[in-house]
Amino acid sequence: MNQLAQIAAASVGLSACLKIEKLPEGNFNKTYVMTMEGGAQVVAKVPNPNAGYPHLTTASEVATMRYVRDILGLPVPRVHAWSSRLATNSVGAEYVVMDKIDGIELSQRWPGMRSDQKLRLLEAIVQMEKKFVSAPFPAIGGLYYKEDLDNIPNQPLGHRYVKLDSGQETFVIGPTTARNFYDYSRWKVEFNRGPFTTAQDFLTSLGTREERCTEQLGISPYQLGLFGGPGSYKPTVASKIAVLRDYHKIAKYLLPDNPSSHPCVLWHGDLHMDNIFVSPDDPTQITGLIDWQATFIAPLFLQASWPHFLDFEGPKHKEMTLPKLPSGFGQLSPSEQKDAKTLELNQTLYKFYEVENASQNRPVYDALRFQETLKAQIIAYAQSLLAGGEPRLKGKLIMLADNWEKLVGKDGPPCPLQYSEEDRKIQQDENDMWMQGYMNMLDILRAIGDAQVGWDGWVTHEQYERVKEKVRGVRKAFLEQISENEEEREEWAKFWPFGTEEELR
Repeated sequence: MNQLAQIAAASVGLSACLKIEKLPEGNFNKTYVMTMEGGAQVVAKVPNPNAGYPHLTTASEVATMRYVRDILGLPVPRVHAWSSRLATNSVGAEYVVMDKIDGIELSQRWPGMRSDQKLRLLEAIVQMEKKFVSAPFPAIGGLYYKEDLDNIPNQPLGHRYVKLDSGQETFVIGPTTARNFYDYSRWKVEFNRGPFTTAQDFLTSLGTREERCTEQLGISPYQLGLFGGPGSYKPTVASKIAVLRDYHKIAKYLLPDNPSSHPCVLWHGDLHMDNIFVSPDDPTQITGLIDWQATFIAPLFLQASWPHFLDFEGPKHKEMTLPKLPSGFGQLSPSEQKDAKTLELNQTLYKFYEVENASQNRPVYDALRFQETLKAQIIAYAQSLLAGGEPRLKGKLIMLADNWEKLVGKDGPPCPLQYSEEDRKIQQDENDMWMQGYMNMLDILRAIGDAQVGWDGWVTHEQYERVKEKVRGVRKAFLEQISENEEEREEWAKFWPFGTEEELR
């Protein structure tokens, strides 16, 4: 830590760091605010081992931040010092030292903002995202400085890169740093991580990636449901491989018909309220965007997404008009009126982002619309099949086969997928069991709290004892509820994903 503090001080032309404050623990990084003589402050970030592939993750993050700041003109922290190569730095870890961004987290102002202020903030976000769309890239992958992809020893991903257009010789496109190319132990498996020069190659590679990882890693312990117990769904390597091979047969037909969402773009895929900084005097003014780790280039139809902080529980408003309070609002109880107003506001903000894109950033609107289609659902299930649901993907492929003519036209090629009545019945039965396992997991995570689907058991140090006690109680209640006898209880206990009885004591 002393070495990192010295490097941080020197990077801003000062001789000493007087104070180090550790920020709350994150999932992928340890982050510190370092105060120098004279009061100057910088942020130092050290990635955890799960942050991504060594060297590439940090190298791409730094290059991406400079590109977004200097080329696109977005408010991103300036990097003062960094190292992605352990062999040549004195800290003993990869690190990035950057500006401490001006302003305050949006999370501190959002609850007290007026509705019109929230709408103006969304307008500002759409305008920033418009800059991503205005700067397409010639390939899919991660953004790097060219020298950071040269002479990498024992690098299993290859040494390929794609140059950018003339005038931007500083940057190249190399292997993607998208976390779904590395998480759930995918980092252990060798497969093509890019760069990819066409969207079609990329869609094909997603299926190949999941197939190879399933073959080499087996059934991931991070399945989306609780499976394997008596009478429950039991995922197998063979069933996952079979449905992925069906995916390969139709992958070339999955591109959006509308080419406006085909370009390859950068995108900040984690816009939650603590990653957006705003002016304390005017919260509609964005002063900074942080957390560019694992940002990557991909087709817009896969990148575009609503900002995370707009998501809510409840029905989404479908029409291209702003929602209204329900009829009979005046006859509702005070608590029901409060809930109705909250839902109306959430629906309004969510819909406003969509409507604003339709007006100001049409390619993003087209991409969001595509994501509601059967094609997009098939891509989504296929690219997460290592831990996802093969009965779900197979059901979508059956729907595709049944609607093949709508996809390719009357004069198009014959459907390469054929499913018998027995295939369909098996899929339906397996889907029902898979959904039961998924709902069981969802109930468990809700009971635990502080967790969501895909949770791997990670908690902060401060939460650990409290969450462990909660998990212990939820485990006991679940095993009692689902088991009819001691034999079943012992069998289900083998598939409980969050620690054994002994580990939870």
